[in-house]
Amino acid sequence: MIRSIFNHELNILETQFKDEVGMQDIVDYLLSFKEKTSYPRQLRTMVDARDATLTFSYKALKSFNKAKVESLKSYTIVVSAVVINSPTTAAISTLYGAIARNKKYKYKVFSTHEAAVGWLESFEFIEE
Repeated sequence: MIRSIFNHELNILETQFKDEVGMQDIVDYLLSFKEKTSYPRQLRTMVDARDATLTFSYKALKSFNKAKVESLKSYTIVVSAVVINSPTTAAISTLYGAIARNKKYKYKVFSTHEAAVGWLESFEFIEE
């Protein structure tokens, strides 16, 4: 299950991955950004995957990147932090970051919520 809520106080889209999360769940999550016109075009996101069991292999990472590229075309920049607590999830997440990072998309893996928020807040965006 994937659930998101925009935290207006922190100006961060907070997403919870919980229980089993498969390849199609993540592709759908990424593609949903295309329709979310209310989100800032300079977007900070944090995914908390500590309570999730990922049910896909590293082979799905290309599909995730393709969905990400398609859905983020209308954003100036997206900065995404992922909080994990499993070595397997850390490995897959780090691999995805190596594939996905570019000038418009920054991505980093963390083991604590506090460290992720600190990193996200280090990006100062110019008001649009």
